[in-house]
Amino acid sequence: MQNSFTGHVLLSSADHLSMGEFAGICGLSEAEFAELLEYGVLPADTLADEQICFSREYIEPVQTAYRKAKDFDLDVCAAAIFMEYLIEIHQLRNELAALKARITGQ
Repeated sequence: MQNSFTGHVLLSSADHLSMGEFAGICGLSEAEFAELLEYGVLPADTLADEQICFSREYIEPVQTAYRKAKDFDLDVCAAAIFMEYLIEIHQLRNELAALKARITGQ
């Protein structure tokens, strides 16, 4: 597995990250990340070895939500709601891009 340095954090090239890796990349402590997970806004995946992991595609929305929560001094509940909407927007944008690609590819 290849590794690269980005923002002083070692990133693996895997599609999924452990809770600690994901939290670190997003600038959250594991305790802060666990608290956000209690609200159930971030989809978790289970690998074959039953390890809970998180998709890289959610890094940007989580980073944005956390940054805005700090900027506006939001509590964890408000940050979780904001994160939920950012993740939904991210997913909708991905779906739209895929649909556009299918239409232009025909």
